[in-house]
Amino acid sequence: MKRMLVIMLAASVIAIGAESGYDLFQKALVLERTEGNLPEAIRLYRRIVEQNSSDRNLAAKALMQMAQCQERLGHVEARKTYERLLRDYSDQTELAQAARGRLTSLAEARGGPSASAMTARKVWSEPGIDFEGEISPDGKYVSFCDWETGDLAIYNLESGTKRRLTDKGHWKDDGPYAYFSRWAPDGKQVVYEWYDGRGCDLRVVNTDTAKSRVLYKSAKWEVSTPCDWSSDGKQVLAFDSKQYERSEGDIVLISVDDGKARVLKTVHQSFEGSPMLSPDGRYVALDRPQAESGAEHDIVLLSVDSSRERALVSHPANDWVLDWSPDGNWLLFASDRSGTQGIWAVRVVDGAAKGEPALVKAGLPDMIPMGLTRNGSFCYALSSRNESVYVVKFDPITDKVVGSPEEVTARYEGLCASPAWSPDGKHLAFACSRGPIVGWNGRNILRIRTLDTGMDREFTTPFSYIHFPRWLPDGRFMLVTGTDDRGTGVYQIDTETWETKLLRDIPTGEPSRNGKGYFYTKREKESNLCRILFRDTEKGEDRELYRGPLVERFWISLSPDGKWLAFLNSTNPRILRVIPAGGGEPRELHRFALEGDDNILPAWTADGKYVLLSKPLGPDGAKEKWDLWRIPADGGEAQRLNLGMRCDPSVSPDGRQIAFGSGGRAPIDEVWVLDNLLVQLQPKR
Repeated sequence: MKRMLVIMLAASVIAIGAESGYDLFQKALVLERTEGNLPEAIRLYRRIVEQNSSDRNLAAKALMQMAQCQERLGHVEARKTYERLLRDYSDQTELAQAARGRLTSLAEARGGPSASAMTARKVWSEPGIDFEGEISPDGKYVSFCDWETGDLAIYNLESGTKRRLTDKGHWKDDGPYAYFSRWAPDGKQVVYEWYDGRGCDLRVVNTDTAKSRVLYKSAKWEVSTPCDWSSDGKQVLAFDSKQYERSEGDIVLISVDDGKARVLKTVHQSFEGSPMLSPDGRYVALDRPQAESGAEHDIVLLSVDSSRERALVSHPANDWVLDWSPDGNWLLFASDRSGTQGIWAVRVVDGAAKGEPALVKAGLPDMIPMGLTRNGSFCYALSSRNESVYVVKFDPITDKVVGSPEEVTARYEGLCASPAWSPDGKHLAFACSRGPIVGWNGRNILRIRTLDTGMDREFTTPFSYIHFPRWLPDGRFMLVTGTDDRGTGVYQIDTETWETKLLRDIPTGEPSRNGKGYFYTKREKESNLCRILFRDTEKGEDRELYRGPLVERFWISLSPDGKWLAFLNSTNPRILRVIPAGGGEPRELHRFALEGDDNILPAWTADGKYVLLSKPLGPDGAKEKWDLWRIPADGGEAQRLNLGMRCDPSVSPDGRQIAFGSGGRAPIDEVWVLDNLLVQLQPKR
């Protein structure tokens, strides 16, 4: 009896193990095919093989799926996994035959006539990748900030595993975190920017021991950002700047031994690409604006010993630095001179350009550079930023969206937001970013589209970031919220002369319809209040309309007739209210659940009968799916407009078009490697 019980228990364990293996296999398939999370799928397939070797068909299937995932990620381990399937599970005929076919294809790709051709391969894909790091010199790792904790970490491109190099613990309040990082030439150290809540210093960490030390902290500036290493590993090139504005600062060269810094140049500009030190240590390549308020940049060489500049790349297009070739003979740069952004190269001899720039790789408009390896492979990321401006037709009679939205921001695709119609409906203004590197370039361009001609005018503002452009009734002046090193304020911009004037140190401004004042919100720590006020610019007086707790932030919108102000709070539950513009009791229109700090901007329809806002579809505030809704200003149920996306709307004066900025991260971020990039620059035989 006891022996029978043992046999039954053993059979149960085997059955449970087999069932568990198949359950894991289904979970891995979902991760691979539905969610696109290949690294996690690989981890589960590997676990299945380890725990279910007796189920040969299941183990072989797991190996096949694991190899296919590795191949899609560009991992060299794919070949080893196919070989293991052939070696250990040759009795699984169909799977073994498929593995043999893939090995043949991989061998042909590796050793055939195309072995020296430039090829692109995806090496990492998952949500929310930090792109401010760099590929290691040997091409095996990528440094990044792990935003789960804020630690500096490295990602193994072959195994798909991560390892933290710092250990700050979980987030507490705002907490410290790592940011930009750059590899030493020997691959044994990484220099990185460390934010401590007040400013940033530079630190160096050993990749083997994970021991770090403070390398340098500027006595003059709040932020120090690493740009590059000298080829001998003895110096770090960095840019010291203000905390909230990287458009003014010092380019410095720092000794790795003692942290002493030498200022090479003080600049009053922002960069499109990171300044890069030539391999011989004689020059720093950096981009410069072609004009004081211009959008395009050229490239210059800064002499390390004399701090003199020499023009290297001058062209009407926008050009910015990517990296030097390891031998220092070529400078790679990004340019849109061919109509779309691509990779170009110029030969450099004794600090001067020799010959015309050559196109290396076309068609990379969304590229974020992540460095060049020793063997000439170029790493780049594809940003998941999707902040674009669209216009969609709207039928005010049927109250329905008509047709599909059309994007109006082709030049800065994925980098624009906050549209605003002019009072006559002939122009559309919006805010844009330039360049793919978020840390160097905020959304600081004001762009105005003339709709009947399709022509654009743009102004590079003196701010690191602008938000919420709003037209004044005269159609010439605008209000924008601008952020710089002094903080955030509301500024008036003349759209003809681009003259900029500070109005108030406040976070938002909504102009009155008569042009004699503006509405704004103000958070006051002293009184523990957040207030909505109206500023009478003729009398120089403020009038309070509403007050709430300090924890709130209010997003406001004035009705077309100027009689009502709609506002939405920032805490859960979100409550949409309206209040008379002249003062009075607020009235609640709608409330919904939404956790987090998502900013939602209300907008009015042209007839003033409805307030539009984006909100999640689910009643519990889940953020997976959003849509545009309209809420009757006199009260009533919210009505879904079936736009199919999250947006910050602005309605044209005739009520027949809705412009909106639609943002949010794409499901999967990607890191790619271009192999044999420098082969294209070799002389043809």
